[in-house]
Parts: sequence; C-alpha cells; structure tokens
Amino acid sequence: HRPYLEHLQGLRPLEAQRLAASEALAQRKSFFHWFLAFPEIIQRGGFDCILGNPPYLGGQALSGTYGHSFCEYVKWQYAPTGLSELVVFFLRRIHGILKPGGFTAFITTNSIKDGDVRKDGLEQVMAQGSAINFAVRGIKWPGIANLVVSLVAIHKGRWNGPFELDGKSVPTISLFLEDAEDLGEAEKLEENKDKIFQGSIFLGDGFLLTHEKAAELVDANPRNQDVIFPLINGREINNEPNQKPTRSIINFFDWTEEKARTYPEPFAIVEELVYPDRQKQKDKIGKEYWWRFLRPRMELYSHIAGKPHCFTAAATTKHLNFSARPTDIVFANTIYVFTTDRWDLFSVVQSGLHEVWARKYSGALKQDLRYSPSNCFSTFAFPDGLWTTPKPDLATLGETYHEHRRQLMLDLWIGLTDTYNLFHTPDLTEAQLIKVAKCDPGKAADGLQRIQRLRELHVHLDHAVRDTYGWSNLPLGHDFHDIETLPENDRTRYTLSPTARKELLKRLLLLNHQRHAEEQQSQPAKPQKTTHKPRQPKPTPDQIELDI
Repeated sequence: HRPYLEHLQGLRPLEAQRLAASEALAQRKSFFHWFLAFPEIIQRGGFDCILGNPPYLGGQALSGTYGHSFCEYVKWQYAPTGLSELVVFFLRRIHGILKPGGFTAFITTNSIKDGDVRKDGLEQVMAQGSAINFAVRGIKWPGIANLVVSLVAIHKGRWNGPFELDGKSVPTISLFLEDAEDLGEAEKLEENKDKIFQGSIFLGDGFLLTHEKAAELVDANPRNQDVIFPLINGREINNEPNQKPTRSIINFFDWTEEKARTYPEPFAIVEELVYPDRQKQKDKIGKEYWWRFLRPRMELYSHIAGKPHCFTAAATTKHLNFSARPTDIVFANTIYVFTTDRWDLFSVVQSGLHEVWARKYSGALKQDLRYSPSNCFSTFAFPDGLWTTPKPDLATLGETYHEHRRQLMLDLWIGLTDTYNLFHTPDLTEAQLIKVAKCDPGKAADGLQRIQRLRELHVHLDHAVRDTYGWSNLPLGHDFHDIETLPENDRTRYTLSPTARKELLKRLLLLNHQRHAEEQQSQPAKPQKTTHKPRQPKPTPDQIELDI
C-alpha cells in the first residue's frame, strides 16, 4: 500500500506489475478502486457529483461481516471516527473524491443526524468546510422495508446559495438537520451521573421461568425466593395495561458459583439450560461466569434498594414515557431505570421539555425513539437545585398525572402506546376509541373526557416544569403540531409549538454549557504527570492487512 500512497502524492508512477496485481485482486474480491477505475476524473480533482444510497450496518455487525482487519483499517483511514455505522465510511469516501465545489446527494436512514453516526459522519465532513444545502428529515421508505429515511445533499466547500429543509427555504442547515444556529455539542454533566441505568442483560433464555414454575420452586423450597424474581421488559412497560411482568427469572446476582450452588433447584435449571449455550459464546466473562447474567447491573439494584418505587422507560419507544414500578423485580436491558422515587423529578423527565431534548440527542429506529441516556440524560440540565431541594407542588402534579394515566389504562384496558396514540389523535371520536380499546359505547364517552383530561394535565405539567426553570415568559403553544423528523403519514403530535421547541432547545443547551463550565471550575486541578509513556507510532496502511 505504501507505493500506492506515494503515487497519490506524486512521488512515483504506477508500475504495470503492481497495477496488474491490483486488478487481479479486485476481480477476485469483487471490488474496484475509484482511482484506478476513473483516473482521468481523479486527475482533474475529483467528481462533480455523486448520487447514492449507501449501505447501512451497525457497529458490532461490521466486524462480524467484514472482519477485524477491515475495522482497523477504516478507523485508521477515517480517524477520529469510530465504528458507529458503515454509512459513515461511504460518506467520508464520497466526500473525499469530490472535487472542490462538487456535490453529493444520498438517501440514508434518519439516524444520520443522531449520536455517534452524526459525529463520525456529518460532523467530520462539515469540519472540512463543507455545507449541507438540502435535506428532507423523514420519509417513509416507499418499498417493502419498514424504514424512515432522510435525503441529504452536501456541497464540498462553502455554500453561498439557498438552503432547503423539508421543502422550505431556510437560512442554514445544521448537523442535526435543523434550521437553527449550531451552538455546539451538549456536554455530560457530573450532577446527572449514576442516576439512570440500563436493565440487566441476562444472555440465556434458560434463566427464564413462567410464573407457575417460579411458584413451584418457591413452594418446594421457600428459600428459592431469594433468587427468583418477576422480570419486566420494554414491551410489557409499553403494551400491558397493568404494566406487570409476564415472566419470572432466576438471578444469582454477582455471586460465586459456590454460593449459587446452595440453591440447588434453580442452579440445576441454569446449569442445564444456560451453561451449554454460554460455552458457545465468544464473551470470555460470559463463559467463565455462566451462572450469572452477562451484565447483572448490580449498581442499578443497589441504587433502588429500599425505595418504594423507581421510574422506567422503554429503551425503544414510539412515545417517551416514564412509569413508576416496584423495586423488587428484575428489569430487562430493554428498559432504562431512573433510580429516584421522587415525583418532582418524574415530572421533569415526563415533560415535553425533556422529550424535545431526548428526541434531538438520542437516536431513532424507524419512527421510534431510541432513548440514549449517555447522550440525552447525562447532558440534560435539570432545574437549578432540584437534585438537592425537592419541589412539593411539582411532585403533587407529577403523581396526579401518573395516577390519572394509570387508572385510564386499567379502565380502558390499553397500554401506554395505545393510550398516547389516542392522546395524539386530532378530533378523536368515540368510534376511534372503541376500535382501539374495544370497549362498549357507554365507556367511550367517559374515555374521551379522560383522554382530554390527560392532555390538560400534560399542559399543566409542562408549564410547571417551565416555570421551575424560571422561563414563565416563554409561551409553549400546546396544540396538534407536525413533527418534521417523523414520517409524513404519522407525524402529528399534541405537543409544544415548533417555535417553543426551538427556543427550549436553545435555552437548555446554553444552560448545559453554563452548568458544565461551573462544574469544570469547581473541579480540583489535576496534578501534572512527570513521566510519559512513549507514544506508539500510527500504523501505515501497508502494515494493515485488509480482509474484505
């Protein structure tokens, strides 16, 4: 590879023998090289325009599909990017072979603007002085695949022409595909640390029990209740009207094998059903400690121990909602657990203010939100002093909201997702409610009034949280509004106005920067290191064997 790089730098001509070897390798591996396939275009500075639909493949699947050598190469070639998504490397490559003043336009999933994909892709491209001059944020894929896609066009270099976002003329388009000024990244805040955790990753269906089997084991030996718990997952949080677990699970925490064996009946089940599968896994810890969950999340359960309840949200969800759940159960990895029992803090995360922040700084899967605490909770600036000083009025409002919703779900026997589908339906009719809740007409009229009451409580909640920030002069404009990042056939929501959302995001980001600066100033100075390890030289491409 070194001679090739030297050729690109004009230091040596292409050698016929090496060129023939490259062509043979290309034919065998079924790929082509831009520089070899289009030498006359590359010689004059690159392509005028490239259109495409780059492939999309998530982080861990990259090594499984293309091999570790490929992953090491692209991390080297496109540093400082990570392994977020394959589309990132296509975007970077396309941008690299455009001539100055050239264009690229492509179809991609709507997560191109989210999290690490944005940081590794669009952020790196725009840092080189390029500009997004056209974008459509959310379109349902017209084919069979259930996808929501974005359309993006990029100009290589400074752009002085018009910008178009979702069919409208705008002054600029940011990395987040917004028409707002880019005020910088949100920073993680120390005050939010260790407040929310992902549930347990158990890795092995052999841990699972029916409630009936769990009861049998406890009846046979009451001591078994120490290691048998109800298990709740994201589907049950969102779809079960009573939000109760439908299965139980065996949990040996972070115990030694010797201690776990003192519960012979549950241990025998795990040994028979989990051990064989764990030995087939690549995870070293999973093999060695096969009787435990792969990720027991002991820190989560230590934070909620002794509390009457905590608050949970499904990791992937159409509507962001938090629900109070008991603490004597096991939470699956499809749930995030907010480890407080305070209702005023619930009010904040349940509010529209937190939701607009979460939707901007988390990821998306189709039209659903992939709630990402490391990006949207750790950076979210709560009202000043709320972590240490409770707000009783805000707590009362939050508990009232939650109880009204809980009773509504039970009486209509519908889950959270169906409840908020109705909540966000303009001009909701009794017939629509009957179709969803399958209730009799007598209940429908009452149900309509209670859905409307839930909307009213949500408005009160949002205003109370806004006022806690001291922003009572900001109109929130609750009504049925279109959310541009959602697919056109399902983007209407009863929520804050677009103007309010934009202003709130700006204020919350500025508050995040202020809090982060204050935390940095209050940190003690780190002592300077007196010794340094020798830096390892960056590998060159000829030291990396490609496995394509």
